[in-house]
Amino acid sequence: MSIARPHKYCAPPAVEGPHHHLFCRCKRRPRLPVSFHNCSTATFKSSTSQRIMSRAPSIHGAGDTPSTAATSLELVPTSTPALLSISAALSDSTEAFAAAAAEGKAPEAEWDDKTRAAVKEQLLHTDDEADKASLQAQEEAWQADPNARIDGGLIAWMQVVASFMIHFAAFGIQYSYGAFQKWYQMVDFPHASPSSLSLVGTLGPATMFLTGIGVGRLAERVPFKLVVLAGSLFLGAGMILASFATQVWHLYLTQGVMYGLGCSLVYFPGVSVPTQWFDQRRSLAVGIAVAGSGAGGLVWSNVIIDLLPKIGSAWTLRITGLVSLAMLLLASAMIRTRLPPSKGVRPDGTRPPLLDLSFFKDTRFLPLFFGAVMIPFGYLQPFYWLPSYVVVVAKQKASFAANLLTIINAMSIVGRVATGWIADWAGNINTYLLSVVLTAVSVMAFWLPAGDSQAMLIVFAVMFGFWAGGFIALNATVAAQLFGVARLPSLLGLLYAATAAGNLAGSPIAGALITAAHRSDGVYATPAKDYMTAIVFSGATMLVGSLGTLVLRFGVLDRTIWKRL
Repeated sequence: MSIARPHKYCAPPAVEGPHHHLFCRCKRRPRLPVSFHNCSTATFKSSTSQRIMSRAPSIHGAGDTPSTAATSLELVPTSTPALLSISAALSDSTEAFAAAAAEGKAPEAEWDDKTRAAVKEQLLHTDDEADKASLQAQEEAWQADPNARIDGGLIAWMQVVASFMIHFAAFGIQYSYGAFQKWYQMVDFPHASPSSLSLVGTLGPATMFLTGIGVGRLAERVPFKLVVLAGSLFLGAGMILASFATQVWHLYLTQGVMYGLGCSLVYFPGVSVPTQWFDQRRSLAVGIAVAGSGAGGLVWSNVIIDLLPKIGSAWTLRITGLVSLAMLLLASAMIRTRLPPSKGVRPDGTRPPLLDLSFFKDTRFLPLFFGAVMIPFGYLQPFYWLPSYVVVVAKQKASFAANLLTIINAMSIVGRVATGWIADWAGNINTYLLSVVLTAVSVMAFWLPAGDSQAMLIVFAVMFGFWAGGFIALNATVAAQLFGVARLPSLLGLLYAATAAGNLAGSPIAGALITAAHRSDGVYATPAKDYMTAIVFSGATMLVGSLGTLVLRFGVLDRTIWKRL
């Protein structure tokens, strides 16, 4: 038995019993918890352990007041993970813990990297089994507590790099399919219809969205590392097998379905893992990670356009597949999660269904789901129809259209990082709402009246790229803020499945509107001649989708005009 002397202003211990540690609750830092002779938890003897525990904050019951907390002692059970994590938490002010307890709230744990390193060092050097067991319990508490703040460190930033690589490798190729389609139409499959070849590029994201529900649940039960590994193999194999295609339907199965399934398997764990390691800087971390898709689009499109005339589609597909496979395998090796995989069993012992509809009972989820259904109908239209608008309406060269898409992709990278930084200051939901609204406004205010003005089109590309990038970057952080990180993969899978309708039907609807407004005499002086209805459709659907976020922010969460949310 080892007993630390209480501070002179504290009352002596009143109770001794099993499975308890005694903590001093005065305003000064406690020296050491008291261990009793029959306590099943560790008895701290080493000087290193004493230094570690001497930095633990004071702990008291929810019924105590700050005044009593300063003059009494309490036996705190350390057999539960919650109290283990609290006993290891660090704070510069015990008054904050007292105030939280007075309000009936649990104290918030904040981890200190130096103390954590000391715990690990002691684990390596201690020979005392009881000491080692207790230190190991503290380390497990750090790993298991989803509310513990990390916000930095080598491992945390490695997860951001791994997620960036996943977005770069997977979505960069997806955004560059237009180069493949043009080559297929001209060289490999000249007799195939454009619509049949465009279906190859559509099947990839469609497969990803539709399999998101199952993959999201899988990522909660299987380690992220293994899910990303499986996705890497599917994606790489799909691209390599596509190089042997002799008919268009071969591309449907390989560059379409296999590639899309691989994207799904790598995306949902990849976008979720940074949220486990960041709290205060979560939006910035995720923004940097998802900027990889914009960077990948810029790099892969130029690489593919350069390779196709030189080595043909077969070797271009093999090279892109092998490079993507290598990047994704490296990302898989770097991934490390803080939360253990779910056992897939509810507290009552039953297993939840594959399609978890319990989210629909939450009033916070319904507005998000509504936005996920509506926004994609308009979001992708500039990517599909701006190039033809530039040639047909603005009477500019195709190279100018390519430059506009480059500007959009480049500004998307900037926007994803910048809005992530803004969201950490102003709040995820506030910034998400602002991004969606300004994305729609940029369509209505700059593209609609642009006509043949190059300057107006460039302004539109800058504004749309920046704010659309922010909208994409904040999806995961908003969901994590509202529902936590433990169920984030399945939640994102459900939300992305909701986007499938807009992603698949939005472009055909816009095309039908353009065709319906087409002038038979071939005169295209202003957008009103043919593209106006499609542009209005794009902006209006995004504005309608933003109503869901508006209801969430001011109707469900808080009606205050300005509050960080």
